[in-house]
Amino acid sequence: MSTGNGEAGVSSAVEDAEKFDFGSKVRHLGGWQKAMVGALCVLYAAFHLAVLNVVQLDAWVFRALHVNVAAVIAFALYAPFGRPGTRVPALDWVLSAVALAAAGYIWWNLEALVLRTGVLMTTTDVVVATLGIVAVIEFARRTSGLALPILAGLFILYGFCGPWLPGVLYHRGYGFGEFTTFVYSMEGIFGITTAAAALYIVLFVLFAAFLQVSKVGDFFMNLAFGAFGQLRGGPAKVSLFGSILFGMISGSGVANVVASGTFTIPVMKRVGYRPASAGAIEAAASTGGQLTPPIMGAGAFIMAEVTGIPYTTIIAAALIPCLLYYFAVYIHIDLEARKEGIEGLPRSELPKLRPMARDAFVLAPLVLLIVFLFAGFSIISAGSWGIAVAVLVMLQQRLGIDSRVHAVPILSVLATVMLVPGLAANSHGLIAVGAGLAGVLALAARGARAGIGGALQGTLADVIEALSIGTRQSLQLAAVCACAGIVVGVIGLTGLGGRFSSLLLGVAGQSEFFALVFAMLIALILGMGMPTTAAYAIAASVVAPALQRMGLGVLPVHLFIFYYAVISTITPPIALSAFAGAALAGADPWKTSFKAVRYGIAAFIVPFLFIHNQGVLLEGSLLEIVRTTLTATIGVWALATTSEGWLSGRLPVLFRLGFAAAALLLIAGDIYTDLAGLVLCGALVALRLARARAGRAA
Repeated sequence: MSTGNGEAGVSSAVEDAEKFDFGSKVRHLGGWQKAMVGALCVLYAAFHLAVLNVVQLDAWVFRALHVNVAAVIAFALYAPFGRPGTRVPALDWVLSAVALAAAGYIWWNLEALVLRTGVLMTTTDVVVATLGIVAVIEFARRTSGLALPILAGLFILYGFCGPWLPGVLYHRGYGFGEFTTFVYSMEGIFGITTAAAALYIVLFVLFAAFLQVSKVGDFFMNLAFGAFGQLRGGPAKVSLFGSILFGMISGSGVANVVASGTFTIPVMKRVGYRPASAGAIEAAASTGGQLTPPIMGAGAFIMAEVTGIPYTTIIAAALIPCLLYYFAVYIHIDLEARKEGIEGLPRSELPKLRPMARDAFVLAPLVLLIVFLFAGFSIISAGSWGIAVAVLVMLQQRLGIDSRVHAVPILSVLATVMLVPGLAANSHGLIAVGAGLAGVLALAARGARAGIGGALQGTLADVIEALSIGTRQSLQLAAVCACAGIVVGVIGLTGLGGRFSSLLLGVAGQSEFFALVFAMLIALILGMGMPTTAAYAIAASVVAPALQRMGLGVLPVHLFIFYYAVISTITPPIALSAFAGAALAGADPWKTSFKAVRYGIAAFIVPFLFIHNQGVLLEGSLLEIVRTTLTATIGVWALATTSEGWLSGRLPVLFRLGFAAAALLLIAGDIYTDLAGLVLCGALVALRLARARAGRAA
């Protein structure tokens, strides 16, 4: 079963993701405007790679160009209202000019702005800051919908209305110039969230785009079909494991739904899954992709920037909770297949695994990325080297070289970089080694199916396409990080975060459980109307300080908030991933979203586990890690069994209540609750199986 290939497939997937995930309709430009936007996309991506690896640029200037040039592209690509049209209207040219002028003003007056922003601002400073804020809000509205801009607008209003507000909302008030120049600075729009986007998120979105163009997505989907397609409920399990693989390289739950759901949902419906179930399975599986290391929907980068915790520590801690989530979804899928009598696909229709080994080196960039990250290299070095090796994969494919030959240059990269100190962080070393490896490939190409010239030309076209796709997929993230910076900046300026922490502690009455429930609700509500990245950044600014003041650990608190921001995309009433799955399946959106919640129910409970039991975050002794993980796994199984109501036949109500109690005891994580949960769960399983055997004997 081939998933198709080629540039057209990648571009189509990108357009489908934009249709579901963006706030405005996409323009289909033509002529010189299309060429101009295409060139600007390529230059934008190349600019980031150059600044991160070669060119020295001030942080404020870099972030200003990162946001405002992305805004120019978005103003051209996305229509503000109604029909998208095929040309960029005059208003959008004006907005683009405003964005570029704001970035240019910061660059030209950098030294003076550093000294006077928010304190001794000039009239021009205030005008530029005001227009820049308007451009950012419109940029976010076009790429992510109304929710985040409205929230940013409310916080801007709060900045001026504080003196007239009661209680915890009161602040002394700020002048217009003082407020706008503060927000349009490194303390607001160009602060921590934009720093993460400019330094890391764009780099890894580009890495994912290079993997897409080098057909890693096709390899993942064929691998999933070949390994799991023949199992009971096979296409649903393909969706699950395909989403795990896609999640490693994707930054969006909706993009995951579109990328894998286009293939899996029709096949799920064909073998017997109802449309709502097919859409919900894909939504739940794809949403988990944002919990899957190493990219984690861009949230891990902001988390590292906000907390100061090393990125590798964050992704290592996220591994077991991610596996628990997917294990729960797998149990749901398997039990539903049992209930409905849904079988797998015939082996004759599935890809053969052995021939796929020839193409296994398309995974080399991903493997190299993970090796470099855990070998201690910087995030930027690991991402840049991953992209460089992805280019070699593209060249290998164009030359038609057997991947066993390709193993030689890849192993050379690993050996050279590991043995030569500092080479991975040296751009000249990267260029030199890359050129040498390209030469190895060229020599290996003798007798290959394609000529050197044609292969190089085709590879260049692939690189340009990957740069363009990566830029388009970065636009929403750049916008939401900048707009979230408005909220974060106002919280910092007014001191609202500290006062809200006091209020939350007072309302919760020093009860950690109630404080965590409030934090969960805030993250869910924020995430329902805006992308995960912004929801996490804002929720972390508001509620994380309060939870940390209660003595909870920094990493567990931030992962707790992040998990609920992620699963908000399957939580009604606004469940973007579930709605995308429903659209692909032709199902009712509400029914699909409620089913997706049922499949992903583990994600609503497991975060409470790792607040006080860091064993699942790989912290503590080996015995503690193993005990907590095993009992949590059994608890997740019991929870899924309760939800599906099936174990060797339909479960009576009392059994379901018993398994629910056992699940909660096991997920609680304390050694005594674990023992009680194991005893209860074991007794229920033994009794249920005995009754089932007796029923069959009768």
